[in-house]
Amino acid sequence: MSDERGSALAFTVVFLVVLLGVAALVVDWGSWFTEQRHLQAAADAATMAAAQDLPNTALASTTATTYAASNATGLNTWTPAFPNSNTIDVTLTKKANGIFSTFLGINSMNVHAHARAMIGAPDQMKNVAPVVVNRNLACMTGSNCFGPSHGLDLNFDDPTGPNTRAGLIDVTGHASSSTACVNNVTSTSTMRGWITGGYPNLLPVNHWYAVPPGVKNGIKQGFDDAVSHQSTLLFPVIDNGISTACGGAGGFHVIGWSAFVITSVVRWSSSHILHGYFVEYIAHDVNITPGVPLYGVKVIGLVQ
Repeated sequence: MSDERGSALAFTVVFLVVLLGVAALVVDWGSWFTEQRHLQAAADAATMAAAQDLPNTALASTTATTYAASNATGLNTWTPAFPNSNTIDVTLTKKANGIFSTFLGINSMNVHAHARAMIGAPDQMKNVAPVVVNRNLACMTGSNCFGPSHGLDLNFDDPTGPNTRAGLIDVTGHASSSTACVNNVTSTSTMRGWITGGYPNLLPVNHWYAVPPGVKNGIKQGFDDAVSHQSTLLFPVIDNGISTACGGAGGFHVIGWSAFVITSVVRWSSSHILHGYFVEYIAHDVNITPGVPLYGVKVIGLVQ
């Protein structure tokens, strides 16, 4: 009888030890899981913040390191990786200490987090002003041509010629081929409103947009309002393609997007010239279009 009691006691002790060990692991696993989630949040934040600086990988690297350090402590030594100038990888690792599991000889565990973000041109945009700029004038992402110190003139006096610098478009009339025609005659007051407030619907890239007839001289007030508010206006970027559809009225081929701040209306009577500068702009709620050039307007996507 005493042997049976001794065996039962020994079994109970072993069972309790195992049970306590499992409980310790469960508690610490929960703690490590929480630590990994915090680390993932830090990696995501660092990646998204740094992606805003791309394609400047040196600046993006500094931003990622700063954000990671401010959102997570005890990180192992790390550096961001750049598969290309438009993509950043952040991989973080830290040691998470155990509490109860130390009784089982498990003092700590390494937790990991990885995030990847990339930038690209929007496949479509809304709140776009009915003003286009030529790609030879627009400022490309990564170039030193953004901001007030890089002011320039937009000349509207050759709206349909091959050397077009800037022009007006009818955002209601566009097509995927060079047959875009004006769907209806947009009023001058509507065009003025689109200059400051933007066209409310999404407009696609790689489409042809028609040239509106007879509204140039009536829209100056829209530009004056933009100067007063120092608004950032979204302008489509065009190539040198000129459509001769619609009875020769002409049309522009939009290949990307730019952002511009108008600082003054230089002239708008005998000639039509605006002065201002390009800025960088981050678009939201749109997709990235592969292969579309970046002219200052970009989308940031967290892809891993």
